[in-house]
Amino acid sequence: MIGRRSAPLLAVTGLAVCVAMAHMKHVIASEAKQSRTLGGNPEPTLTVVFSGEMKGYLSPCGCSKPMLGGIARRGAVLKRLARRGPVIAIENGDLTQADGRQDELKAETLADALSAMNYDAIGVGEKDLALGEEFLATLQDRSAPKWLCANVRDASGKSPFAAATRVRRKIGATSRDVLIVSAMAAGRSAEGFTIGDPLAALRRITDRAPIRILLIQGRRQEAEAIARAVPRFALVVYAHGPDTPAPPIRIGKATLVCAGSSGKHLGTATLDVKGAVRRVGSIALGENAGTDAGIEAIRRAYQDRVASENLLDMLPRSPLPSGVTFAGSTACRSCHEAAHAVWGASGHAKAMATLRKVGQDRDPECVPCHAVGVAKEGGYLDRGTALGHVGCENCHGPSGRHVADVAVKPDRSGPKSCAECHVPNHSPGFRYETYWSRIRH
Repeated sequence: MIGRRSAPLLAVTGLAVCVAMAHMKHVIASEAKQSRTLGGNPEPTLTVVFSGEMKGYLSPCGCSKPMLGGIARRGAVLKRLARRGPVIAIENGDLTQADGRQDELKAETLADALSAMNYDAIGVGEKDLALGEEFLATLQDRSAPKWLCANVRDASGKSPFAAATRVRRKIGATSRDVLIVSAMAAGRSAEGFTIGDPLAALRRITDRAPIRILLIQGRRQEAEAIARAVPRFALVVYAHGPDTPAPPIRIGKATLVCAGSSGKHLGTATLDVKGAVRRVGSIALGENAGTDAGIEAIRRAYQDRVASENLLDMLPRSPLPSGVTFAGSTACRSCHEAAHAVWGASGHAKAMATLRKVGQDRDPECVPCHAVGVAKEGGYLDRGTALGHVGCENCHGPSGRHVADVAVKPDRSGPKSCAECHVPNHSPGFRYETYWSRIRH
């Protein structure tokens, strides 16, 4: 069973929210009745799968359940949806954080993975533009989905992306053309590119395909304004929304949706054969989503590239004060046997093993929270397995002098020592008091 949350469409019109919601419920109930044929079979529909702002999260990341996300889970869900009926798959930009070589590898990996998952279109985001025009050209060459943005121009004044793409799906016995368009909201900027007026760019698109979808790189308020000014689209997918799926909003005949960020959820919209949005939902990419072996192989190949390019060894490291050294957790055992036993029974003592299991033990984005002193000279990168896992010195600081002289006391630790790794995005359920009670020593 796929974890799913669905919601009826909400109509928000001025101050008459309650009246509008009651009317919308009536409309949906009427549509539900009309969606049955005389023989009692469901009316054929099209499923649009949407998401955005993946930010480079190829794998679920976190130390508290539920750990959501990952492209291999996404691939498994899309395969199941495709077996049930026609699917349109779209990704709304900012595939990575565009921060150096590792994000270039991620972008190439996502281009391959989205192609393998039969994605139809990618709306270009500001972070994507930060990868540079030359690199983006290579991504487009290796991608099956069309990269779209109607109002971006390069330094020569040319558009490096298509404004729209048209695809065809068979919905029941009827073939329907689906137009997918993308634009950036006004006020965005990117070095080497000019972002034009989105309204002017969208009004130049005259294609009247029966089903029309718009991707907006912008916040909800900006998407609302565009939907009102250019009322041609049944489904409007916006970015820069909340981390989790946002409630859908009805603006005229358009339904505005956002699936959250970091690749943790997939949004779904059910459209009828005429292109009207019947229902909006979301699928949480948890453990029960399954794993697509082909997409997992693409992810593993990325990890192999990260390891082969030695990106972990290139992490910047700061020197320790003179005479300060790391000792390793084993050195603490002789004097702190009870505390060492508590640590040994905790998840901290297995932190590197969890990375090795998924092939991420050479990943510079992961290892710093799974080993001791990665960002310091004399830490894990110098001493390897001796400082593997989350050890005593993650909390108490380098303790070589304390081991040599017990009169030199280490730090007492506390909530601050947890904060670097137990961030909301990776450890959403973290509460210091609750977690400390599990490892109290």
